[in-house]
Amino acid sequence: MKKSDVVVSSDESEGLFNEFIQDQLDEILDEVINRGDLDRLGDRGSDIIIEVDDIVPPTFVYGDDASGGGSGGQGPGNEKGKLRFRIPFQAFMELVGQKLRLPNLVKEGEGKIKEVSYTFKTFGQVGVILDKRRTFKRALRSSVGLGTYAPEKGRRVVQVRRRDRRFKVPQRVEKPRHRAVVFYMGDISYSTYGERLEMEKRLVNFIHQWLDFNYGAGNVEHRFFVHDVDAHEVAPSDFYKVANAGGTRASIVFELVSQIAFNEYDANSTNFYAFYFGDGEVFEDDAKRIVEILGSEMRASFNRVGVVEVKPSQFSYLNREIKRQFEKDDVVRMGTLRQRTETVEVIKALFGERRA
Repeated sequence: MKKSDVVVSSDESEGLFNEFIQDQLDEILDEVINRGDLDRLGDRGSDIIIEVDDIVPPTFVYGDDASGGGSGGQGPGNEKGKLRFRIPFQAFMELVGQKLRLPNLVKEGEGKIKEVSYTFKTFGQVGVILDKRRTFKRALRSSVGLGTYAPEKGRRVVQVRRRDRRFKVPQRVEKPRHRAVVFYMGDISYSTYGERLEMEKRLVNFIHQWLDFNYGAGNVEHRFFVHDVDAHEVAPSDFYKVANAGGTRASIVFELVSQIAFNEYDANSTNFYAFYFGDGEVFEDDAKRIVEILGSEMRASFNRVGVVEVKPSQFSYLNREIKRQFEKDDVVRMGTLRQRTETVEVIKALFGERRA
């Protein structure tokens, strides 16, 4: 039998095999949704690995009958080892979004910011950049035809005439680019160690992945800010490493982020997102100032502003003031994360559709 004549048919085995993998994937999704196990998402932007034990691979039949060689060789799982399946990051995040009923984010400003590049796809007889290789080849061909280049007769003159010149002609290529910037704000004046820190990191990781999924990782800038009585920007790796300090004034970090957003970016074409993490213990005048910044500066230009209280105290001025002003608002969202299993509910509160 010729190689081109080989027909691979897995009959019902392929369907059963795919169902098995789908069951494993559903289990992972259930862990994400029911237990808030966001660690299963893996590294940002990387493929999701499904690892299983001892499965029977599909039986392949070659040719028109089953006697043409069988599956042959060593199939996966024959040594009772681990089988690893890769699920592309984009495909997995689509499934997560469907399971959580999260709408795709609106990419406002599409086409306003363009990624401009110049490629040399055409070549003409006039221009600025001479393509020496193409010019020489045409000149050599012409010289052979004219007889000025005939090595067998001792003539080796290559004449470059005007008509032989070829120039690189740049073409302008514009691609719509969805640009977004995300500001993460963290209160370091409260105890950010142990379970509280892990809960916060897992939530930030999901936000990071969800926005990268919606806009494309190369189109999203992620910036991190911390505050106690002062506010400043830190490297992503230092967002959870800053030592705790006494005292707190949260409004200053909202002021800083607002200033950076409108001074460093084009508000008409940039998608702004901001997420604040703290325990909610701020003074009443500080909470009112935050509400004022949200209402007068950020709400009109930001796609989403999320305020998440992680293991909050029994009473929070910040929670009370924001609820009073923005309880049913579509842009300003609140979430309360008391324990790990509430992570998914907070995600829904931040990104889910508002019910009328």
